[in-house]
Amino acid sequence: MSTYTTSGCSTSVVVGLSKQIAQEVGCMSPGALVAFQPGGNLTFSSNAVLPYLHSTARTDLLSVASTRSVQVNSGFRTVAQQYLLYRWYQLGRCGISAAATPGRSNHQSGRAVDLANYSSLISAMSSKGWTHPIPGDPVHFEHPSSPDIRGKDVQAFQRLWNRNNPADKISEDGAYGPQTEARLKQAPATGFAVGASCGAATAAPVDVVMIDGPDKLAPGARGRYSITLSNTMGTDWPGTAKLVVVDGSELHDDTLWTSPTEVGTLDSLGGGAIGAGAQGVIEIPVLAPMVSEVTAYSAEIALVDNGTTLGTIQLALSVTPNGDEDSSGDAGDEDGEHEHDEGEFEAGTVSGGCSTGGSIGWLALVLPALLLSRRRR
Repeated sequence: MSTYTTSGCSTSVVVGLSKQIAQEVGCMSPGALVAFQPGGNLTFSSNAVLPYLHSTARTDLLSVASTRSVQVNSGFRTVAQQYLLYRWYQLGRCGISAAATPGRSNHQSGRAVDLANYSSLISAMSSKGWTHPIPGDPVHFEHPSSPDIRGKDVQAFQRLWNRNNPADKISEDGAYGPQTEARLKQAPATGFAVGASCGAATAAPVDVVMIDGPDKLAPGARGRYSITLSNTMGTDWPGTAKLVVVDGSELHDDTLWTSPTEVGTLDSLGGGAIGAGAQGVIEIPVLAPMVSEVTAYSAEIALVDNGTTLGTIQLALSVTPNGDEDSSGDAGDEDGEHEHDEGEFEAGTVSGGCSTGGSIGWLALVLPALLLSRRRR
């Protein structure tokens, strides 16, 4: 996973691992994280949006979206995504002006969202229990009646690591420390061979485990998305299977797509046949429409074989005429002194995350750093 600290600017490169972490949280605490999908009035601004929230927060967000447009920049964020954002911030990459250390971001709470069209939604969100708490961070909303589950995603990662690495186990304490960070760097971005521990976390037949491409494009620019697909079915996908756009999309490229409604076949997109239980990589080109203001676009793309839909791929991006096309879709927030309640979580942060025999000297070094670190992201 550490490969992506110096390349790209979208946390969608760890979507496979992040989905496993979110699913494991759901196995550990049913209702703590539930999935939702874009559709109708609900849109995502990039592929980095991980569609999970606490069940009550999800219900109240969808209630707002039932009557008006809701454009989501960011929702739940896993420790894997936050690790990348924090490293990009440290390296001065991707337009990120502030980032919390992994384990401390409000977006790891399962009850926070950033909305692109926030100014038109403050009243509607408030009526459904969402607060707008940070003056310097106008896109950010929180749902305080939902529990703060920070640490659950770290524990979920630790459990996944131990399940797949029985000879190299670490503490499953939900605290982000040097042992957890070391394993996170080694973790496969597309996810572990053995995923979440409950049957409810069964992967979709067409499971998207990585999307490597920009969150943002300039008007009129071409972009290319390298998408890793996992075939979880019991049958092979032939190279002749087609990628067909459901309900059309303004992202079609007349030069490189087969037609406005068909991107191409697995063969023509570089994936070739993908066997049962195997993974393949396809390349999907897009052309950004000409717009004068920031606009989110999406495409639902179905994988179809002989008229049978095997599954779908959700693709999303923002077209930005303001010159920030090389930045992260998660970089729109301002820094704010808005922390979770101190106490149990704070203690866990400085005392855990080490395998048996962890050094007390590390605690002495990291405690002052944590006390000084007040960044929210």
